[in-house]
Amino acid sequence: MTVIDTNIFLEYLLGQEKAEACFNAVEKIIESGEEAFLSSFSLHSIEVILARKNLVKELKAFLNTLEGLLFIRVYYTTVNEEKEVLEVMSKTGLDFDDSVQYYLARQLNADLLTLDRHFDKVKAIKVIRP
Repeated sequence: MTVIDTNIFLEYLLGQEKAEACFNAVEKIIESGEEAFLSSFSLHSIEVILARKNLVKELKAFLNTLEGLLFIRVYYTTVNEEKEVLEVMSKTGLDFDDSVQYYLARQLNADLLTLDRHFDKVKAIKVIRP
């Protein structure tokens, strides 16, 4: 099982340097049939960033694709879980966004697919890089 960090999708959607590697990493997950999760926080972050960049057409295409994927699901955190994320922040020194990803990976006993180097300082989860 894998949690996919916000930056993996944004890297591809914004056509950045590691877009192809990120696409291939997600494609590999899809082809394996392995269950994967995107946090609701990540989903909303992607929506905000693409909307601010006036990439509404691309956002709609992303949402349509995400909706059709059987093995990648959105994990909606509860208010109680959001409070637990605050505890993760204080224990790990990660910011809120990273703490959400860390929390979710721990809760699901999942690997974390990310480009973010902030996770190098935490050892309780397995980090995968594209």
